Amino acid sequence: MKSVKTSERKVDSHRWFSEALDQYLAKKHLKQTKQRQAIVQLFLELKTHVSAEALRAAAQGAGLDVGLATIYRTLNLLAEAGLAEQKQFGDGHFVYEIVRPGAHHDHLICLDCGKVLEFENAEIERLQEKVAALHEFRLTSHRLDLFGHCLKKVCANRRD
Repeated sequence: MKSVKTSERKVDSHRWFSEALDQYLAKKHLKQTKQRQAIVQLFLELKTHVSAEALRAAAQGAGLDVGLATIYRTLNLLAEAGLAEQKQFGDGHFVYEIVRPGAHHDHLICLDCGKVLEFENAEIERLQEKVAALHEFRLTSHRLDLFGHCLKKVCANRRD
């Protein structure tokens, strides 16, 4: 049995993303540059809600000389392609996350420490559909962000 290297698995797990991006770039008559490709790869590897500034820091840490404007252009391109989504969790800063086909999650955001927890709940999804049907409304998408305070001691101490 042939063993698969971790880096090969990463590439495979993001193949759908790369293929969708290539299709979008072709449709828009844009080129896939090495710099854009490196930024996208870092974005995929971070696997979290990432700001442009954090992505730039990761790029610099990886030895890439890339400007913040290039990072923003790349993230905006990914959002236009439907592959990333720009979010703001109440702190005035924008973050981006991968949009996986057929997947959906909502967020719990701590107002003290800024921690963002992703969750899925089938009951909430069913209730939203029920409410939409009751009002003769067809949902195409939704976003649920719940803000509050996590109950960890560090956050509880900040409120005292």
